Parts: sequence; structure tokens; C-alpha cells
Amino acid sequence: QRQLTAAAAPANSRIESDMISRRALLFAAAGSASAFRPRCWALAFSSAAAKAVPHPASLDGKTLVSVDDCLNAYRSDPSGIVFCDASWYHRSARSGRDDFISGPRLPHARYIDMDDISTKGQNNPKNLPHMMPDKNLFAAMMDEFDIANDDRIVIYGRDGCIFTPRTYFLFQQCGHDENKLHLMQGSLEEWVEKGGAIEEGTASIPNADDGDPSKTAAYKARDPVNAVDMERMMEVVERQGNDSVILDPRGTSFDKAHMPGAVNIPYRSIVSDDDTLKFRPKEELEALFNKAGVDVNTERKIMLTCGSGVSVCHLWVALAECGRENAEKTFVYDGSWAEWGAEETTPKLST
Repeated sequence: QRQLTAAAAPANSRIESDMISRRALLFAAAGSASAFRPRCWALAFSSAAAKAVPHPASLDGKTLVSVDDCLNAYRSDPSGIVFCDASWYHRSARSGRDDFISGPRLPHARYIDMDDISTKGQNNPKNLPHMMPDKNLFAAMMDEFDIANDDRIVIYGRDGCIFTPRTYFLFQQCGHDENKLHLMQGSLEEWVEKGGAIEEGTASIPNADDGDPSKTAAYKARDPVNAVDMERMMEVVERQGNDSVILDPRGTSFDKAHMPGAVNIPYRSIVSDDDTLKFRPKEELEALFNKAGVDVNTERKIMLTCGSGVSVCHLWVALAECGRENAEKTFVYDGSWAEWGAEETTPKLST
């Protein structure tokens, strides 16, 4: 149930075929494949290289994977990876969703819109931005995207994007297999520079309203397990002591106002100076935590908060990369400062 499509290559290169995944065919058969049927172009690579590259399973258990790792895995088995574009821009007129629709994009990619796949309406009476979805909404959207529990997910972003870890956190919290969940360290543009296949042409994106959370979904999700609400966060702030530490990765806004006792580790310091999609090496991340007086493997609860529950996910990933094994004692405050800062009853400090 697979077919081959010719890949475009330079005149002096050997033209090879690029495999289209079964998902694109399924969407085409269902009449809703416009998001996944644009032409896919690739630069040619030699048969010898194709035989030598690692299988996608070589990515198992690795959260952070290089563009080269992803290219090699894709070339070994194009149907073995589901690419998810997580481009999102803070305080910018640029739209990751619009960029995805107009293209280019990675082969047969899906666009994961954190603002769309979120809790809204009566379940979000304060109208807080991009709140984590419940399991039913997440599962319904995975069905809309034809994403299965055993799919290997590679999350990527466009050049200039920084917040792809939020989509990693979304998948992880809703129960996707962590061994098959990866963050590409580098942009779509770097992928293209290295000869990676792309899709061109206009695409469409399923909306949350397209799914039906009341139906039994094929995808089996769970409710987020490490996301906490304001009531839980207030308990932590009021009884601060030896049982918890609060980390906040905001930039200059931290100095204007923050929670009592919060330790600031700016998210921009967690990523490379040259590429905001690449985390710093483990030893540099460890140095950041040590400088802030944070023991990554402390038995104390580590409570993570930021502006609106997005940049905080850089801390979540960085802690895991540094070997934190107490995931059951690490939590993300979903509402973050968007909720805390708007409440008259919450304690606040300024630097």
C-alpha cells in the first residue's frame, strides 16, 4: 500500500524515488488529504549512502536529535517518521501556521497548533492562552492527523522559532511513547541546506473543531500528569521551605514581577547563541543549574512556571537532559504568569 514518486534532483545527479507514507494515501482515499498531498521534492543521494544510513529505530530514547540524525533515519525509511511542525512565535506578526500552509514543510508533516489544540470555552473560564488539552481532545486531534500511538514523532521548527519544546511536552504529557518522541536540533532551513526532502505547495490543517472528543478515538491518550493549577501552585508558594523549589525561565519580565522564592534561569540561556532550536550541551546546562543553586536530582519538588506555560518547557527538557530522574516530582504550572499575575490575591515580588 505504498507508492513511489520521483524526486527532483540537479541535472548531473542521479534521480531517485522518494517514498510516500501510507498516511498520505489514507488521507487521499478519505478525501481529506489536501494537507498531506503537495509535491515532495528531494535532492538525490547515492544508493550506497542510502544503504548505510541508520534505521529510524536508531533514534530510540533520544530526546534531542540532530538534523543529520533525522535525515539519515528518514532516508533509511521515509514511512518510519511523522514530522510535526511546532513553529510558534512570541510577540511576533509571523505565524507558524501560515508558514506551514504556504510551505515548504518536511515530508507529510503535520502542524501542531498549541493555541488550537488547547482547553477553551467553559473549561477555561479565565480564557487563558494555550492551556493543555484533556485526553479526549488530544486523542481526537491525533486521529484527525492520522497519528498513531506507535508512530515515531520528530518535532521541528522554522528558522527563528524557539518554542518547539512545548509541543514535545504536549505529546509526552498526553502519553506518547517517549522512546519515539524527538526534538530536532536545527531548523527546516538547515534540513534543506543538507539536501533533505521537502514538500511544496499549499496545505491545509485540521482544526480542533473538526474532531469529536465525545467519540472513542483510535489514539489512546491520557490526561496531563505533570501540569498543575493555581491552587496547587499557591500551596507551594505559601509553604515554601525544604520540600520545593520554583524555577522561572522568563527574560526581563521576571524582574518586573515574579512569585516569591522563584529562581530565574532564562530560557534564552538554555539554547545556543547561534541557533535557538538547539539546546546547549549537557555540561553547559548543568553549569546553568549549578550557578542557580539547583540540584537537578533533588528529592524536593521542582515547580516550573513562566509567562503562559510555553518557555517553561525548555526547563522541563533541560532538567531531563541533565539526568533528573524524579519526573514524578517535577511539575509545570499550566496557567503560569498569565493567570498568577492577573489575580489580586496571589503574592508577587519585583527585583
